[in-house]
Amino acid sequence: MHDIAIIGAGPAGLTAAAYGLRSQLDIILIARSMGGKVTYPFRLRDAEVADPVWGADLVYQFEEMVARSDMEMVDANVIEIRRLENGTFEIDLEDGRVVATRTIILNTGSRAKRMYVKGELDYRGRGVSFSAVSHAPFFQGRDVAVVGGGQRAIIAALELLPLANQVYLIAPRLDGLARLPAAKEALEHPRMSVFQGWEIQEVIGDGEMADGKFQPGYVTGLNLVGINGEIRSLPVEGVFVQHELMPHNDIARGLVEMDHYGFIRVNERCETSLPGFFAAGDVTTVHAEQVVIAIGEGGKAGLSAWEYVATHRMAQ
Repeated sequence: MHDIAIIGAGPAGLTAAAYGLRSQLDIILIARSMGGKVTYPFRLRDAEVADPVWGADLVYQFEEMVARSDMEMVDANVIEIRRLENGTFEIDLEDGRVVATRTIILNTGSRAKRMYVKGELDYRGRGVSFSAVSHAPFFQGRDVAVVGGGQRAIIAALELLPLANQVYLIAPRLDGLARLPAAKEALEHPRMSVFQGWEIQEVIGDGEMADGKFQPGYVTGLNLVGINGEIRSLPVEGVFVQHELMPHNDIARGLVEMDHYGFIRVNERCETSLPGFFAAGDVTTVHAEQVVIAIGEGGKAGLSAWEYVATHRMAQ
């Protein structure tokens, strides 16, 4: 039986694993890929830096540390987690294996809801961003669009207004926007233009074919369509897709408490409502879309699981 099973190897999971190496406990790391959000670089024409992701270098160090260790690592999806009567857990993997463990640290993150329009993925990381809190500093003095009709979009607009030259808020819904907290300040700002009821048709860029392959270049604009069928083009260098985040929580449903958005509720020790089950990073209610915060939460989860094992091992 393993002492700790770590599920997910983004910033939080790798940090928990690195702390686990210090404990000399029996740890298994279950993940399909390493690095999480730090593997998605962001670039912009004439920007001085490639990507201002604080903590990325530390994540890469943790990844190398874990890769060099003798920690068991499994490349497989988790199908189900079960809590047994004795307080331990069984984890069913897609390849048929069953992992027995005293504790679990879940670090499966969240995903941004896409627009599913032409050009969105071609220019991802080259003007298209899914996190204003991460990439807003790139857009000093530039024209940008924020896509979304919820609180996350309003916050993104407020973060961008002190930096950008012009902010276009594109909200497909026709109602409810003005009732959101802080919406009044954003909607009445002189450098904010609102396209309520409009939808994006296409993300435009200066990419071109070269040697038989598409070279994406960078975002140069958007094509919009209104409810009456009117077509309009907006010249922008940035597109922030700010729909609400969706946590990767499927394997934890029915086991631990979640908020109404599906994020796992944790306390200051990264403990969930189920003893022995810990969670960290963007899958939890402490989701801040920042690598440095995920690193800290992963470290706390690793230490908390270590303490749990130390105090419960003799009783099991």
